[in-house]
Amino acid sequence: MVVYRHSTKKVTKTVKISGVGAAASGIGLSRFSGVIRSVLITNVLGIGLVGDAFAAAQRIPNILQNLFGEGALSAAFVPEYSRLSEDDPDQAGRLAGGVASFLICLVAFSTAIGFLAAEPLTRAVAWGFTGERFDLTVRLVRIILLGTGVLVMSAWCLAVLNSHGRLFLSYAAPVVWNLAQIAVLVALAVSEIRDSSSAEKLAWALVAGSILQVLVQVPCVLRQNPHIRLNLFWKDKSTALVLKRFFPAILGRGALQLSSFIDLALASLLSLGAASSLAAAQTLYLLPVALIATSVVAAELPELSRSDDVTAMSNRLSRRLLQMLWLVGPILAMYFAAGPQIADALFNLGGFRIRITPDDLTVIGLTLAAYALGLPALMASRLLQSVCFSSGDTKTPAQIATTRVFISLISGAVLMFQFEQILVLGQSVVGFGDLNLAWGPLSEVTRHSSNLPARLGPVGLALGSAIGAWFEFWMLRKRVVSSWNLKRLTNSSLWRHILPTLFAFVTAVALRQLKIEQPLAHVCLIGVGVLIVHFGISGIFGTPSQSQLVSDFRITRSKSNSEEDEKSL
Repeated sequence: MVVYRHSTKKVTKTVKISGVGAAASGIGLSRFSGVIRSVLITNVLGIGLVGDAFAAAQRIPNILQNLFGEGALSAAFVPEYSRLSEDDPDQAGRLAGGVASFLICLVAFSTAIGFLAAEPLTRAVAWGFTGERFDLTVRLVRIILLGTGVLVMSAWCLAVLNSHGRLFLSYAAPVVWNLAQIAVLVALAVSEIRDSSSAEKLAWALVAGSILQVLVQVPCVLRQNPHIRLNLFWKDKSTALVLKRFFPAILGRGALQLSSFIDLALASLLSLGAASSLAAAQTLYLLPVALIATSVVAAELPELSRSDDVTAMSNRLSRRLLQMLWLVGPILAMYFAAGPQIADALFNLGGFRIRITPDDLTVIGLTLAAYALGLPALMASRLLQSVCFSSGDTKTPAQIATTRVFISLISGAVLMFQFEQILVLGQSVVGFGDLNLAWGPLSEVTRHSSNLPARLGPVGLALGSAIGAWFEFWMLRKRVVSSWNLKRLTNSSLWRHILPTLFAFVTAVALRQLKIEQPLAHVCLIGVGVLIVHFGISGIFGTPSQSQLVSDFRITRSKSNSEEDEKSL
């Protein structure tokens, strides 16, 4: 009996640990395939007219996925469904079916409107696009809309699977979406097709991948809860509660979508290639958010929703915040010190298919570094939002997100016009000392010319995003501390989590000076050096997050050995 109780303790702790691990593994696979996809898109479509059009066309239809998808749906749905799935699986199935039918109706209507209004919508969002670039964007928007509409149902599958603790499949499903596009991109690269038809072929591959992404999840969803049936009982108590929480969450996502739209509109006022440069930098910038922050939030939201213990919540919050800060440290060091080198290694396929110029790579790298300034705040905000969501509060994060949007956009707009005056020539920044205060874009002839030097306008937009991220974090921090009567967010020494990152950054700067012709080998060398220093300094100072992760790994191994012993008995 004693052995059984001891084993149960181990199982409980291991499940919590493996929840984050499963989510991180699934997200890691999907993001890894996503990076390959984005790298190939940048390499095949290039930094210019076709690349700008595809980058814009992806963002415009994404309003459906961003508004009705993962973030808003999980915030409203997971807490209520998690509670019902333990007490009344039949009612939980009724709730899931009602929400699914509501989403189908909502998305079908929205897709039809978007398809018919693609041209005015594109004109309203991509202000600076004209001629062939505008026409291509409209055609791509109509195709991609079909795929993003389908992906909303993938977010529903994800919410159900997350509530049942099946985190791996839900977060690994986008792999098939990426693979469908990667296959087409490889074919385009081999055939050397570089006109607008290449973007249209890629858009249809996106639609096919969206359908496959939903199909791989549906069987598992129905196995987890066989009681799920589509229904129109939207006034049912649980369904009505979820929908009531859903719309404030949509408001928060809508604020971010508005930010994305205006971000795109502002980028369209910059020089040719700015939109595709921003898209390339965002691919790398959002990678640690998905790998670390999203996996932690996916595992923590159901647990926080089931717990009323303030002390336990405070300890979980502190531990996860510090773990995220420590884990993102080496990534920050790399982004700050070696952004252009990383961009060269990835977007020129390790030097084997050089299509992006060194000056464009410099713009991408500096934009990435500017985005990275707000990375710790953005990741922490994701977790603080989940604390609010767990108590049923979806309004406060939405209100804060709305304010954050306007701060990001105002600061980004002001800064981008100043940075647009700075040129990149021979991988060097030129004209920084000759800045005049600017309040508008350059002339249309200058902006649309493909023969002029690259400009740093995207860096200004990225800096505005970082400013907004820190504002959002500070406001969410105030809300969580006051609502839960906490003295502070972290219960451990913050400096022991920051020092390893500083040492890693110095290491990256030093290794960057080495003259290594092969870009991929150079980046790998910098990465290995950064990791060695980061882990070494963490061990010297006894960083709690490193010790905790090692302890968790040992517990998981111990649990695995115990299960093998029990089976042998």
